[in-house]
Amino acid sequence: MYRPDFKFVAFSTLLASSVLLVGLKQDTADITNAQLNEQSVLALNWVQQSGEYQALTYQAFNISQLVFDQAKAKKVRNPAVIVDIDETVIDNSAYQAGFIDTNNNFEPATWNKWVAAAKAKAVPGAVKFVNYVNDNGGKVFFISNRDRSSKKGSQNNDLEIATINNLKSVGFKGANTTTVLLKGKFTKVIDGKENTSKQWRREAIENGKADGKKYTVIALVGDNLNDFDETAGKSNQERRNHVNNNRQRYGIFSADPKNKTIEPAYIALPNPMYGNWETGLYNPQAVKKQSPFELSPSEKNQQRKNSLSRWLSNK
Repeated sequence: MYRPDFKFVAFSTLLASSVLLVGLKQDTADITNAQLNEQSVLALNWVQQSGEYQALTYQAFNISQLVFDQAKAKKVRNPAVIVDIDETVIDNSAYQAGFIDTNNNFEPATWNKWVAAAKAKAVPGAVKFVNYVNDNGGKVFFISNRDRSSKKGSQNNDLEIATINNLKSVGFKGANTTTVLLKGKFTKVIDGKENTSKQWRREAIENGKADGKKYTVIALVGDNLNDFDETAGKSNQERRNHVNNNRQRYGIFSADPKNKTIEPAYIALPNPMYGNWETGLYNPQAVKKQSPFELSPSEKNQQRKNSLSRWLSNK
């Protein structure tokens, strides 16, 4: 998942957060981004150091391979798998870890430098899976909301080239300008404005505009619910409801040859570092603000605490 893909809009009041406000001491001390960054240290260590993280990524890609094999067995024509890039097939935790002991946080300028450096490592299991599909009659497309160029409006596409080079350098086969679909490819104009939704890139894969062949998408692989369905919701309650309502699709590929219907499997990768799950914690309206972008580090810190379900031994 690419961080600028977050759609920060006004959130409705979260009932769970409101309930948790009762009886919890409010932290009124101002804190800095550096202090807020400290809360990420354990998550970063888990991604970079734990066997459990590796186990989950291998598990996700093993299931993805089973789904692909099922589609092949059912003679699905031109099967394709769509994978997100960031925290799905390549690991950007080194960029995230760079914030520790600094007062910095995510900025497009530093992110673009990281992308241009092309130093992200492969997520465990990702290379083997992608290459298996490409070597066995399928096609993998990489859809990400990374920018194609570091300069708005430029046609040099330096970030697209860097992304493809990064994918190739860690062993991914089939990464090229027709399979790596970054933000700005296959857009639509809606109400006079360019819409860059991933939906249009998925449609381009299915209708043949991506590389001249029509594909049947049999799996979507990502670290964020929005990689599967951009209507998953804003608040975490909405997002949990969406998962519950679609629980039969996680890890399961469904094909009905009689009705010619295909429901691609959803395959989720773990990402405790960032994502729409984090913005789903926040309720900016509770502090008379409209967007999580406007929250101070202290307000984010307090709302993170308020979102916890707690058991207190002294109560």
